[in-house]
Amino acid sequence: MKTIVATCFESNEERLSAVSEMCQKKGFETKAFTSDFSHMRKAKRTSVPDRFIALATRPYKKNLSIERILSHRHFAKDLFARIEEEKPDLIWLMAPANSLIYEARRYKENHPDTKIIIDIIDMWPESLPYKINKNVFPLNIWRNVRSRNLNCADLLVSECDLYQNILKKEYRGKIETLRWAREGKAVRNDVNASDDVVSLCYLGSINNIIDTERIASVISGIDMPVVLHVIGEGENTGRFLDTLKTVCEVIYHGAIRDEDRKCKIFDLCHAGINIYKEGLYIGLTVKCIDYFQHGLPIINNIKGDTWDLVEKYSAGINVRKDTIIDGRKLIAMKKNNGNVLDLFDENLTKDIFYERCSEIIDEVIK
Repeated sequence: MKTIVATCFESNEERLSAVSEMCQKKGFETKAFTSDFSHMRKAKRTSVPDRFIALATRPYKKNLSIERILSHRHFAKDLFARIEEEKPDLIWLMAPANSLIYEARRYKENHPDTKIIIDIIDMWPESLPYKINKNVFPLNIWRNVRSRNLNCADLLVSECDLYQNILKKEYRGKIETLRWAREGKAVRNDVNASDDVVSLCYLGSINNIIDTERIASVISGIDMPVVLHVIGEGENTGRFLDTLKTVCEVIYHGAIRDEDRKCKIFDLCHAGINIYKEGLYIGLTVKCIDYFQHGLPIINNIKGDTWDLVEKYSAGINVRKDTIIDGRKLIAMKKNNGNVLDLFDENLTKDIFYERCSEIIDEVIK
């Protein structure tokens, strides 16, 4: 059996790699496609993992722009030109870009025997900041491209349960949840953080969906001195750091991809921050999986999967508008973090991912 797995975002390549590995374990001839353009840095990538085939991608500068839509559209067309050459038996697409779903529908019309799995990694435009009117051009086009073409899929995958609230209204077939995952078991290490200071970590992209002011408000309400370790980068890094420096000590580490270095910083912290702007449609963030794997409880405000897991396992604090955080309680949560580690081991390991991925593929090709 011949399989194509594809994404247009480098941020999805860990998932791309895991799905393609599972296909190869099943004995399928598998090719994985990605983009040669960094959507985070808005520039051509200097390197792409050898196991992926990088398609030349039209550059753009602004996230909310016609140029971005055209970039995704051209990527989708180029990908399906390659798919037309390959004639795969199974296609696994990670969307967005929603243009991939449109091209998948067109391909399915001409190749009805080809099995297609569409993996919804994010909801566009629902996951965009709430102040934006999502019913105006071009955002309504993004949504309609998804919703009007989804039924070409033989099975739909969502990266969290939350997305199914909308997807069930758009797709008449079966939807399976396949959460992000990390290699290995939970990291059961000692706490190296001082009990006199609450040490927090912010991990990930620093972009326009992060609620910088809310993070500052939450930190300023903690009844102890706070140190914030920041691992990441993005277009709003300067404003983010300047704002947080007004309420706590900030240590900026930049973007770190070395797991050992990241782990050492996590060991200095009592909790991770997972706070986004209100109104976003996000169920489970990748940064939470990193936090949980390293035994960090989280300070969280997003609903859906993350909120429910924090409540079920007592794995942090879900903050509402009036929530005041007790610093001592946060420190105690980190010291007695077995429930956080159980959350990871029972829900978010790569072994669980592989098992679910295998079941999904078997269900489609049976």
